[in-house]
Amino acid sequence: MDPLTAEEFEEVQEDAPSFEEEFKGRRRGPDLRLPLGLLITLLLMGGVGYFLWQYMQTEASSGGATLIINEICTANHASLTSEKLGTPDWVELYNGSKKALNLKGYGLTDNPKQSYKYTLPDVTVAPGGYLIVYFTGGSEEADADPLCTGFGLSRYGESLLLVDANYNLLDSVEVPALEADVSYARRADGSWGYAVIPTPGEANGEDVIPAWK
Repeated sequence: MDPLTAEEFEEVQEDAPSFEEEFKGRRRGPDLRLPLGLLITLLLMGGVGYFLWQYMQTEASSGGATLIINEICTANHASLTSEKLGTPDWVELYNGSKKALNLKGYGLTDNPKQSYKYTLPDVTVAPGGYLIVYFTGGSEEADADPLCTGFGLSRYGESLLLVDANYNLLDSVEVPALEADVSYARRADGSWGYAVIPTPGEANGEDVIPAWK
């Protein structure tokens, strides 16, 4: 092949991309910009998803199925008495939603590996209503009562968990050691404290002593 003349070499150089342009092209890679219509669609979907999530959160905290553990007494001597059961330890559940909740199949346990150590019967709690579950067993009366767990809670402290019928954890509490007839009660702000005068089946009083004091 004959060597290029000076004029031919200059023409080739003018037509070829500069080193800088070639480098930028390689660095930039393929054009990944989204079409405007697709970008708008994704933004709209994201906005709708956000507001749907916000709605679900609101429902869960106000009008949804909100059931919580509200008060616990593990050393009951006189805070609650029953003709058949005497003075069993007890736990109060509270329905904070705007709907009646049927608790059939829900579970209470002090063992995280056994979610349904006690399974609640076909019982409905009204909106803003309370349900007392007795933590006792071993007697004919207790074993025949569907709202008796068949096991007790330690007065020296332990865990208590509440799950729904689909294995979803609704609430869990680390119950501290409690003195006789002192309950561990949820305060208005959701924190826990000690009630010297327990209120089974009723709203917890404003005199609940914060647990951190």
